[in-house]
Amino acid sequence: MKHSPQSRRWVARGSLLIMLCLLLTGCEYKDLCYDHHHSDKVFVTFDWRKAPQHTATSMTVLFYNIDNPSQQPIRYDYPLSGGTATLQPGRWRAVTYNNNTEAIRHRGQQWWTTPEAYTRQSSIEEGTQFTRGVMPQANGAEQEQVILEPDPIWGCVSEEFTLIADGDGYNLVLYPEYRYTTLKVKIVNVPNLKYTEGIGGAISGVAASRFISTGEMGQQMVTEAFTVQKTDEETLEMSVNIFGRRTDAPDIAHYLTIYAILADGSKWYYTIDVTDKLQHAAIDDGNSTISIEVDGLPIPKPIVNGSGFHPTIDGWQGVNIEVTM
Repeated sequence: MKHSPQSRRWVARGSLLIMLCLLLTGCEYKDLCYDHHHSDKVFVTFDWRKAPQHTATSMTVLFYNIDNPSQQPIRYDYPLSGGTATLQPGRWRAVTYNNNTEAIRHRGQQWWTTPEAYTRQSSIEEGTQFTRGVMPQANGAEQEQVILEPDPIWGCVSEEFTLIADGDGYNLVLYPEYRYTTLKVKIVNVPNLKYTEGIGGAISGVAASRFISTGEMGQQMVTEAFTVQKTDEETLEMSVNIFGRRTDAPDIAHYLTIYAILADGSKWYYTIDVTDKLQHAAIDDGNSTISIEVDGLPIPKPIVNGSGFHPTIDGWQGVNIEVTM
């Protein structure tokens, strides 16, 4: 007996239904579990007791898996109020630093001991905002690289903590500390300031970088340049952020250089050895500030004649100044 095409289609459909039913009755359903390691929560908060005058607005936290050193750090960004992270069970450490910076760059983040903050290469001209040709560096520090002034940065590393699978979570409190220093310099009894058209400064022998976890300075010593303000007819003041100074290397010299362009176009730079002053200066831990004062800076009067000031003089004239404690 021959079957019509329509009846054959119904037979095929019936066979498929029977096979499907057999497959379904042979299956045992289980809940799907994509993460066989499970996880635990970390509740992150920031305690600013070590840097009460901070200006951080947001924080980065890098989580390092102590049991798996080859694993890349897991990054979370938080507001100052903190937040939550989800991590696998095991032993961990966390490194934190503020991320509301522009000049700061980061390297060495492959392990919790090596995250390092630094800035790009700069120049005396950029730092002082002078635009009149190439400027000299301090006598005795001519070979030092010049770097951009760092932004304020705070950071720290946590103690090691352990997470368990599907636990109640871990409360992680981080205590950021200063990872920079503000150097404030005041120069008093400066004659002829009214004859200057431009004033700038630089400091040599400062650290080129700083490690976030330990607070230790990088090995390289560099120069930073900055602007200078006239606060009255005989006083100059300046403030610059530095990563710090190497207290473990007493042979490193610190030269303060002041650049002055007079109204007659002559250009002067004064090199002042402030090594002793910096080494003996106290650091105010409340805001990580070093303040030093220098007495006297022999800025001359411009040269004048019957027709007024002389034209611009090419080249910088250098003067070394001796200071006492």
